[in-house]
Amino acid sequence: MRKESIGGIIVDEQLTFVRIFNLPDEPDWGGSALEEFCFYGQTVNFISENMDSSGKANLSVTLHHDESGSFQEAVDAIAELHEDISVEVIEHVCLLTVYGPHFKERCGLAATFFRALGIRGINILSISTSISSISAIIEEKHLLDATNALRDVFDVP
Repeated sequence: MRKESIGGIIVDEQLTFVRIFNLPDEPDWGGSALEEFCFYGQTVNFISENMDSSGKANLSVTLHHDESGSFQEAVDAIAELHEDISVEVIEHVCLLTVYGPHFKERCGLAATFFRALGIRGINILSISTSISSISAIIEEKHLLDATNALRDVFDVP
C-alpha cells in the first residue's frame, strides 16, 4: 500500500475536553460561550460546532486548564448563559493533528486518518479539519497506538 505524504503529526497532550450542548442556534451564542473561557483566563486550542437534529447548537472545545478554580468558574458561567445549556467535561484527552499542504486537492486523507484509528479500536471524540490539517480528539490512553497507526498509513517526515 502506498503511503500518502503529509507534513507531519502534531500532538497536544494533557487536555480537557468540554462539550457544551443545547446552545440556541442563533448569532453569537458560540462567541458568548468562548468569551467566558477567555474571561476566566482559559485558552481554547480546539473548536468544533455543529447543529443537532433538534435545531440546537453544540460546541466542543479543548484546553489546558489550570487548577486555580477559574476553569470551573468558566464552565459554570457557560452553563448559566441559558437555561437549556448543559456542559460535559472529559479529562485526559489529547489533540492529534496531521498536517500538510493542499489537503483539498488530495482525495481520501480524512478517511485514511479516521480508518487508521478506527481499525485499532480508537474512538474519536471530536473532529476538526482545515484546508491543510485534520485534527481529532482522543483519549490520552490511546495516544501511542494512535500515532503508530497514523505512521503506518502516512509517510511522515
